Amino acid sequence: MEALVYTFLLVGTLGIIFFAIFFREPPRIVKVRFCP
Repeated sequence: MEALVYTFLLVGTLGIIFFAIFFREPPRIVKVRFCP
């Protein structure tokens, strides 16, 4: 059970960081993702 809890926390933290960066600078990420 501990493995599941740590995995969930890790995914949640990465998700929060990803969304924070994504909503902070949307145009840059869109350009990088669609025009590499």
